[in-house]
Amino acid sequence: MVQIIADEAVLYPAANLRIRFSKTGALQYISHLDLVRTFEKVLVRSGLPLWYSEGFNPRPRFSFSTPMSIGLQSLYELLDVKINKRVNYEAVVEALNKNLTKECLVMEAYAAQTKFTDICFSDYQIVIKTKGADEALAQKCEELLNKEPLVVLKRTKSGEKDTDISSMVRTAGVSLQDGCLEIAARLSVDNEKFLNPEYLVSYLKQQTGVLSGSLLEESYSIVRTGLYDKNENLFR
Repeated sequence: MVQIIADEAVLYPAANLRIRFSKTGALQYISHLDLVRTFEKVLVRSGLPLWYSEGFNPRPRFSFSTPMSIGLQSLYELLDVKINKRVNYEAVVEALNKNLTKECLVMEAYAAQTKFTDICFSDYQIVIKTKGADEALAQKCEELLNKEPLVVLKRTKSGEKDTDISSMVRTAGVSLQDGCLEIAARLSVDNEKFLNPEYLVSYLKQQTGVLSGSLLEESYSIVRTGLYDKNENLFR
């Protein structure tokens, strides 16, 4: 077994270890707070040289990039953990996965060189299984998602109001795949402009009538596939 700590003698003032993981399947239904609690336990059990907060109740220091809403899956989640010793990255991945399920799988660990505040966009794959899905409906949906203005009833700090979200939709393509509408969208997720992909689904439902049939026959899924910086480079 490869040791997690690479050099016992080397101490860092506080270095950020970045962990890339997925959250799929049944775990799409747990809240962000539950995810925080889960990882706090997993990080402690894994044996990482964690950097703890000060005070009467010291806790490991870690933070997530862009929290996901309940019901959304992700293949590209990021977590920064403060550590105080050098580690073997492959051993970190192995140790974490021993304490996780296949629905929450760590793919990579590496030294963080960027800040989460530099994240500007997120890619999503939205698959809609609905009655009447065909090439014509796919084309109509794509036209609707790329028009300006694109007005939806959006929840804000001051309450719900009609909002033009067209500036938050970087790209949106719709195709017909295996009888379903498949949307590939790149949306804004920075602090000033954050767009939940659920708004695209609700907008199409309102405008085209998709997902208006039986709940037993129609459904949709949303998966995050990547995070990007302002230049649209994959964020690491």
